[in-house]
Amino acid sequence: MKNLVIALLIALVSTTTFAQKGKTATSSSSLASFENLKAEIISEGGKQKLAIIIDNAGKKENVILKELTTKDKAQQPTNFKISSFTVSGVKLYHFTYTENIKTETKLKKENALVTTNEIWDFSSTKVKILGNIQTVSNIKEIKQLGKSAATETVEKTRREGFEFTLTKDYEVHLSTKNQLNKYKFNPQTRRYDPKK
Repeated sequence: MKNLVIALLIALVSTTTFAQKGKTATSSSSLASFENLKAEIISEGGKQKLAIIIDNAGKKENVILKELTTKDKAQQPTNFKISSFTVSGVKLYHFTYTENIKTETKLKKENALVTTNEIWDFSSTKVKILGNIQTVSNIKEIKQLGKSAATETVEKTRREGFEFTLTKDYEVHLSTKNQLNKYKFNPQTRRYDPKK
């Protein structure tokens, strides 16, 4: 009887260990969920990827948004938001998230806030129909004054890309301080075309 109990315990431990090993191969970290969609950071082929997991009645499909270049959790996507809207009879999904990328040397510290906005069509094909990335960098740099040993700290803000706005009419406005581009959804081409 004692040998039977020991054999069952060994079988149970080895089964549990095997099941856990199977799970760690595709580990994930959930960021947001909406309807049947879930935004997660998944491990696939030894690389971390930002993905949307679509669950259609138990059948799951991954749509990769991007491959992550850093394993530093502080610099990975945060503030992930998912929403949907219907324009011209077509249901579209809007994903937005931020990344806080920090770079530091002895003479320079840069903190870049990267905001990504994407609009996807998941109706028949899983296709991104519009994407926008805007970066706002706060930079502190130590500069040498002339040929002397004296230095000063210079702070500046650098903006790259366009600011994204989705209007109540589901038009997309991409703007900078000096420029405004307007885009309207075209149901025939299933993309956002420049508004005339």
